[in-house]
Amino acid sequence: MSLFIIVLFVLALIAVAVLLKAKQPNSDVGLAFEARTPLFSPAERSFYGVLEQALGSDYRVLGKVRLGDIVKPAKGLSNSKRTTANNKLHQKHVDFVICNSADLSLVGVVELDDQSHNREDRAKRDEFVDEALTGAKIPVVHIAAKNGYALPEVRAKLAAAFKLETVPAQATAPPTQLTTSPEAAQYEEVTPSCPKCTAVMVKRQAKNGPHAGKFFWACSTYPNCRQVVAIESN
Repeated sequence: MSLFIIVLFVLALIAVAVLLKAKQPNSDVGLAFEARTPLFSPAERSFYGVLEQALGSDYRVLGKVRLGDIVKPAKGLSNSKRTTANNKLHQKHVDFVICNSADLSLVGVVELDDQSHNREDRAKRDEFVDEALTGAKIPVVHIAAKNGYALPEVRAKLAAAFKLETVPAQATAPPTQLTTSPEAAQYEEVTPSCPKCTAVMVKRQAKNGPHAGKFFWACSTYPNCRQVVAIESN
């Protein structure tokens, strides 16, 4: 008889547990989300265009990639260490990942450093990211954010950091590059940012009108932004 009572008691406890669980509100109910816009900051958007011009068609530039998507904890770690490592990885992302266009194999990581990277917390974050990438044998290069970039300089840094055998020379400027004088060529090595939206600008040539034949900088986001900047001839 006592065994029968115990069984009933256990069944009653199970029934109560099921009822309590059924009455618990769904934690997902009532959640709402909205898009994070824009994906890139103005400085990152501008530099994204610079990277594409500097690398050419042999490479692809991916932005805002989670560190945990390209790096994982090494073998041999304890479960607690592995959990800690995964948590630290998934809480961070890198600015740009460079891949080969043929198979999207990873080439390296580019970090764009603005003034916020001088803060102590960002410095510690950068140190951890660099150590994680170095440990995984993934090259990383840091480039300071600024208003304009010398494409040959950016290209040289990428080639040295990632041991790139070929980076097309034509990536330094559009085919319509004006090279009538050394001074003009030196000026055009620097790709400015759009003064209106800060995106990278590209060189264009007027086809008709009073300025036909003259070169000018045009915003790369055209037609969303129609900002142009004249190129003064020397």
